[in-house]
Amino acid sequence: MSRENSALIALEELKNLEAQRVQTVEEEARAKSEAERRAKEEAERKAREEQERIQREQEEQARLAQEEKERKEREERIRVAEAEARSRAEQEARLREEQMRLDAQVKMAERKKTPYWLYITAGVLAIGLGVGGYVLVQKNKEKEATELAKQETEKQLAAEKKAREEAEAQVAELEAKSAELADKQAELAAQLEAATSEAERAKILAEQKKLDEEQASIKKKISAGRKKGSGNGGGGSSSSSSSKKPATKERKDKLSIGGGDAPLGGL
Repeated sequence: MSRENSALIALEELKNLEAQRVQTVEEEARAKSEAERRAKEEAERKAREEQERIQREQEEQARLAQEEKERKEREERIRVAEAEARSRAEQEARLREEQMRLDAQVKMAERKKTPYWLYITAGVLAIGLGVGGYVLVQKNKEKEATELAKQETEKQLAAEKKAREEAEAQVAELEAKSAELADKQAELAAQLEAATSEAERAKILAEQKKLDEEQASIKKKISAGRKKGSGNGGGGSSSSSSSKKPATKERKDKLSIGGGDAPLGGL
């Protein structure tokens, strides 16, 4: 009787040891799976952070380059305006000198009873001065309008490029999250096959439903982000056409004023 009891006790102990071994193996497998999942999530997090850092650096570089470009354009406009102002002042000074010379010749001609065509010449020169100033002002206005249109076009293109890059970055982040959810869905499917109770199966099914809804929402956002990124690329052609320089007719009948002692300057 004692031998039978000893055998039963030994068999029970063996069963307990086997159950403990099986439980230990399962716990080690779960711990390994959890460690792999955490390592994967950590790697994905670091990759996202690195991508965001690179994107911030690129945006900062683009902003600095745009500011430098705008600064150079302002300096160029100021330089051109100063050059035009100097040219206009020199032209007006030359015309005033010529007018004074002709006035002096008219006075001398009056004393010598010179014909009245000298007065006509003075009037023509005055009209030429006014027409030349008007044409110069119109050209400056046209140039300023063209420059403003060019700047507006460049700003619009920069804004569209930035919006497109932001949409692409958002799509990439959503795709990474979608892949992560797909991995979780695969893990839940494996757990569902290994489930041994209805309560565990119901819990896994609820988690699967939640992940499916989240996955569907992410896919909608990805689709919307791709449409947004592709939609911003077509606005450059119509706006760039507005930056073309307007055609201006060149004056053929330029007024030429000569020097020398002749009253009409060789005309």
